[in-house]
Amino acid sequence: MPDVSHDIRPSEATAAEVKRRAIASRRAADALLREHPDAMVFAQSSEGHIVPVPKTLGLEDYPVLAGEGRTGLDLCVAEDRMTVVKAWVHVKSEAVAEARARLRSDPNIWRTVRMLDLRNTHGVILSFVWIDEPSPETAGREFEPPSSTTPRFCSRKQDREGNVIECDAAYLQMFGYATEQEVIGQPTFERVHPDDQARLIESWITMVATGRVQMSRVRIRRQDASWLWVDTTYHNYLTESDGYVLAECIDVSAEMAAQEALQDREELLRRLLEEMPDGLLQLDRERNVVYQNARLREILCVARVHTNMDRAGTNRAPELQLLLSALPEDARRAFDAVVDRAMNEGARENVELELTLPELESRHILAKVRPLMRESGEVTGVIASMQDVTDSARARRELEQRACFDALTGSLNRSSIIAALEVELAASSKPAVVYVDLDRFKGVNDTLGHAAGDEVLIQACQRMSGAMRENDDLGRIGGDEFLILLRDVGDLPTALRAAERISESVRGMYELSGGSLELCASIGVACAGEAVASAEELIELADTAMYRSKQQRHGAPVLA
Repeated sequence: MPDVSHDIRPSEATAAEVKRRAIASRRAADALLREHPDAMVFAQSSEGHIVPVPKTLGLEDYPVLAGEGRTGLDLCVAEDRMTVVKAWVHVKSEAVAEARARLRSDPNIWRTVRMLDLRNTHGVILSFVWIDEPSPETAGREFEPPSSTTPRFCSRKQDREGNVIECDAAYLQMFGYATEQEVIGQPTFERVHPDDQARLIESWITMVATGRVQMSRVRIRRQDASWLWVDTTYHNYLTESDGYVLAECIDVSAEMAAQEALQDREELLRRLLEEMPDGLLQLDRERNVVYQNARLREILCVARVHTNMDRAGTNRAPELQLLLSALPEDARRAFDAVVDRAMNEGARENVELELTLPELESRHILAKVRPLMRESGEVTGVIASMQDVTDSARARRELEQRACFDALTGSLNRSSIIAALEVELAASSKPAVVYVDLDRFKGVNDTLGHAAGDEVLIQACQRMSGAMRENDDLGRIGGDEFLILLRDVGDLPTALRAAERISESVRGMYELSGGSLELCASIGVACAGEAVASAEELIELADTAMYRSKQQRHGAPVLA
């Protein structure tokens, strides 16, 4: 079978790959839904917001989990959010992840959340949610959160060892007990969350030793094994032989849930910012660094910037100049100017910076600087995202090189040398041009081959460049034809002398890979004057003079 792989264009291969991935994504979704036909689906953007499920997936017939505009974290109970955050970070790097969590709308039931990264094909991360088997921790009991009618305030009495000796009805309701007998004699410390026990014991010992009122915020296990955050105030009514401690409790679970949700969001945001491919930098009005991620330091080629401690003991922002220390002075000035305009004028600008380090290839960094504004329009600082665009900058330079220079000889190409001549004519500098045509070059190609012809062209350019002044330009305008732009010549004799140097440099023996040969060139010279209106006219005059030189068969330059 013939190999036709070279006939496939890159765009066609890319389109085929996208189509293949789309089919694979749909098959993976279908397989999950066949295995879990009662599963619900929802889609999220790269930032975590719930968005409509793409119609291209063809999942219109399946139940969609409501929540558009919110994040996936908003759907689950606070205790399970960290698990979901870890799965979210995992799916963005590994394309698939799974977590177990409970929905806020139905906290009694554990569910499995399977995430698929379909951003390359459909622009979303797709999640499937189905009811899971009861977990070992919750098997045999139900999770019953406090109802809206549960009181928020209660009290209990404890003996010197912390055992409950009396409680009010509100205490029984808050902690899910039916009768006081279930509570009397309970060692309260054992029902405190392990992470909070040391804090509570310290408060208790201080209260007993000093007699002063003490307060603590801890999680206490309810009868259904769920945890309830409470603020407890301890009043010491102990005597040497009797007495009690009065504990007044306030339910702060709603406040703590809000705090945990905020912490979860902050943790998610922190992880997302650290995983971003861009470096991020936030500055306040005084140009103190408010935030910088690890990718920024990697792009700027600086080690981790350690924050200093001020006299009050709080962290001070790292110096901006330390972060930018690897940038050369002109790049720092350019970045500072863009930041100034963002701070003072609210300007939104991009600037490309070149970073050069000893023994390393220079890197190009694209900095996008945007002002941070309040609703009133006041600028409170700036945020800058930085991308390493070295590869694209290199590609751009290569394109510019190809657009301006001859690929074989490295001299200017036809359009570039003519453009340079037009600039000189417009400036009225009275330039001259030298038109060079290598004699008997066609025979080189015919007898020795095109590789030998290429060697001749390269050597001829090198010889001519060596005979030119620094401010003159050499361009290749045809197969073996070259044009030399002489700037600020002044008169015809000067131009002729320059042409004679060019002629002598080209004339002689050429050592090639396949042998040696002798060549010379026919040369025509033309100077700009009042009668010359354009670059093409001046080149045509030099071309005509070159043909007269060729007819003379001496290789001597001829003036137009």
